Amino acid sequence: MTHDPLAGTRRVGAAAGLVAVALLVAIVAATPAVPAPDRTIAEIAATVGTHGDGLLLGAYLGGLMAIALLLFGAVTTIALRRDEQDGSAWWIVALVGISATSIGLIGDALQVAWVDSARHGVSGDPLWALYSAPHVITLFTMLPLAVFLLGTGLGARASGAFPRWTAWLALVVAGLLVIGAGSATGDELTGGPLAIPLLIGIAAFLVWTVAVSVSLWRTPRGDRATTQRGAELLA
Repeated sequence: MTHDPLAGTRRVGAAAGLVAVALLVAIVAATPAVPAPDRTIAEIAATVGTHGDGLLLGAYLGGLMAIALLLFGAVTTIALRRDEQDGSAWWIVALVGISATSIGLIGDALQVAWVDSARHGVSGDPLWALYSAPHVITLFTMLPLAVFLLGTGLGARASGAFPRWTAWLALVVAGLLVIGAGSATGDELTGGPLAIPLLIGIAAFLVWTVAVSVSLWRTPRGDRATTQRGAELLA
């Protein structure tokens, strides 16, 4: 088997994908949840005195997760571009999608801003705007993430860059995230019924990310096919 010049790049991307999943799990399990919007802004601001440091830690971990996801997505598109032979260029769609998810960093920055503002006595409508913005931005980040999954799924189906089942799963998750983002139109507290496909989509995305990360770490599928054909010729 010939040397793969992208082996190191693929493994960095694989590690980034696993780190992104681990960071999301850590945020959910180890940092305090943002206060629910069924309270007054004064009550929400009061929770900063108890959970402010944890909320800041959650924002920082969220920023790290966004960077890890960008790195994972960039390497995934590189793998697609390498294996696409028909000129379909789905990797460009995937690249545009994963690049646009960087808006999530703005949400993390705004979470730091509203915690610091509450600590400095800001109240009323200005604080409410800062408080609600991170959630809304995170919710709408699902849309470019769906574009990334669409491009990756269709590109993997055409090129075989990743296992075929991950290509189909990417397309399903993309649909779930697009539908789930519609929870922005539902109840402010629960998101309404569209929150269900959103939660399912996020959980499935974690599974998909782990699977693609494992595939990136292993020998490229194109190289394995070449090796197999060579062995058949020698037999």
